[in-house]
Amino acid sequence: MAVAILGRRLGLNRPQRLFQQIRTGYIVLLPEISPEQLEQNPLYKGGFPDIENITQEKCVTTLGKYLLDFEHGVRQVENDIIEKQNELDLFDNIVEPLEEYGTKLEATWGLVKALYVVDKKKMPSESYLSLHERARRARSLKYNSRHIHNFFKNYDGSKLTEEEQRVVSKFLVEGKLNGLNLDDSQREAFTEMTLNLANETANFNHRVKVSSQKYTHIIDDPIITRDFPEDLLQTMSLSKDPYKGPWRVTLKILDKFLQYCPDRNLRWNAWLASRQVASNEGPRELNNSQYLEKIRQIRRDMARVLGYDSFAHMSMETKMAGSVDNIKNTLGKILEIARPHQEKELNSLQSFAEESGFNGTLELWDIPYWERKQKISLYHWDDQKMKEFFPYEKVLNGLIKTVSSCFNLKIEEAADVTTWHPDCKLYKIFEIDNVKPLAALYIDPFRRNNKLFTEVGQVISMRPKARALGPSPPIAALILNFPAPQSPKQPSLLTLKDVNMLFSKFGEALQQVLSVVNYLEVSGLNNVEWDAVNIVSNFMSLLLTDPEVVREISGHYNTKETIPVSNLAPILSHMPGFHICNEIYLANLDINLHTSKDFWLSIVRNMWPEYFCLPLHKDDAHPLSFTTSISQGMSCAVYSKLWSKILATDAFNTFKADPDPSNIGDRFRDTFLAFGGSCHSSEVFRRFQGRDATPEAFLATAFPDSSVD
Repeated sequence: MAVAILGRRLGLNRPQRLFQQIRTGYIVLLPEISPEQLEQNPLYKGGFPDIENITQEKCVTTLGKYLLDFEHGVRQVENDIIEKQNELDLFDNIVEPLEEYGTKLEATWGLVKALYVVDKKKMPSESYLSLHERARRARSLKYNSRHIHNFFKNYDGSKLTEEEQRVVSKFLVEGKLNGLNLDDSQREAFTEMTLNLANETANFNHRVKVSSQKYTHIIDDPIITRDFPEDLLQTMSLSKDPYKGPWRVTLKILDKFLQYCPDRNLRWNAWLASRQVASNEGPRELNNSQYLEKIRQIRRDMARVLGYDSFAHMSMETKMAGSVDNIKNTLGKILEIARPHQEKELNSLQSFAEESGFNGTLELWDIPYWERKQKISLYHWDDQKMKEFFPYEKVLNGLIKTVSSCFNLKIEEAADVTTWHPDCKLYKIFEIDNVKPLAALYIDPFRRNNKLFTEVGQVISMRPKARALGPSPPIAALILNFPAPQSPKQPSLLTLKDVNMLFSKFGEALQQVLSVVNYLEVSGLNNVEWDAVNIVSNFMSLLLTDPEVVREISGHYNTKETIPVSNLAPILSHMPGFHICNEIYLANLDINLHTSKDFWLSIVRNMWPEYFCLPLHKDDAHPLSFTTSISQGMSCAVYSKLWSKILATDAFNTFKADPDPSNIGDRFRDTFLAFGGSCHSSEVFRRFQGRDATPEAFLATAFPDSSVD
């Protein structure tokens, strides 16, 4: 689909988008600003990071300066409101100064953060982390100012543009959720709750971390590890030779260990340890049970003070779904289809395991191992062998070609620009037939010493799209940790999971740099509803279900032969009933923990049979380490990942169905990529699709053999 249109796309002439916002019915032309302001930042030169002359001292000094400037700027705006409130215009005198200070801070903070992630030796933790925390707190100052909040609240916004209204809405919602509409005594109590919550969630995280580290198991038998992939052996090995052992099992490598470990008792031991983290099975001081209940109570109290039925209802202020009922109803409709499929899948897996010599009834700790074996049997797909068809350079070049084709862009490596490491490349993104770049993207793909390791990689907005920063292009960094090339003849080889991650993160990067907006407040992913943040990244992942795209990004690194399996859809979504039911369970567990007053264990026991065919283990205490929901900022938002996937599938199916995908690509770019957070995500979807989103496309894709009403 995507690559098929490549030939006829590159010759098209397209009107240039020069600092303009496309909206239904009108276009707003934005003035260009002199780059002198940007050049005052000593970390940049000619619109790009001055890598050759950046030092640790210069980073710390510059970021520290802009931190102080921002904090002073917020106080100055507050003073102006106090002294001459009736003379001020909301955008000229409030928003624009905050934008000027904020964009300088963000452009510096983003660059310094990227340098910290890619080389902790040049930007040590002790130099960066304190500034990072200070910047994080400073960023929230403008949303915690009663003077600024009241000025926004009393302003007549009827004549504002859509983007300006979204900026106003953001300040009002943030202020409301920070308690700025409360009277002084209520605000004081609310602030105390907020501080208590921060302390309790930090302690919850700490107990999970310490408790997780207590589990270890040593394997001496090489027969057990003989099918383990090399990267898993290297992580587990206690000797210089990862193939000789001994090997240490920890919960950090649990998922992959469960997939490859042939010893059922070892799988059970590790799995159960993971489900008992921070429970009464460990030291009393690490038991999170009463503290989970305390966190839930604090959140109930906060929601009550702000006038909401529950913390989950309060959280809907920042969600596309709009209501808890809408989430429950939509996920319930999917569960009705997914649950019967789960039963069929587990019956099939049980039969397969028995035919392969397994004796017994499959349990949760058996599923990953036998699922991997079944995928090899059904699809002839072994990740460790098939990665020979995904050399990094081939995948990246095919991805760039596909994206260029889909969205009518030109993406070129900037060979004349110095980056922070030879592995890292800078890519400039252009309109077709335009020499002025729209945006730039650093891609740093390989793991190395002193580089911060993360399993999923990350996208860092180094310089956002904002009028206050002038015409220089927005910049982001895509930082990954793929295995480095072994030699010129042995390139970096990616697993399908790696390829999927690259597509997904590339989509996130595009969303950061291709928004067409005036204001930092709504630039990139800023102000995008939480449950819509991953629509573009999921859309990009869905491209891997197109055989033409797969052929474009693959080829054996040595023989150059074509990949033998080009339809990756069933491989990417094997056992969809089981996995989707698990996603829905976690989503609803998150919501129920923040709506119900029942004890956490009662909630789990009541919920479990509705979602799973397999029984709940009597010693399972997984909510006590459910950090995603309880302590890591995703409370009442766990469903967001699945919600974005539902919306992305709806959009992707339009691509597949349209006889001219080029028009759909333009429309996708002019909505999901261009709007950033300047338009509510529900309206963005309507402008792309011409209707509201439904789960039908997702259901039809996940369960093609089911009839969906």
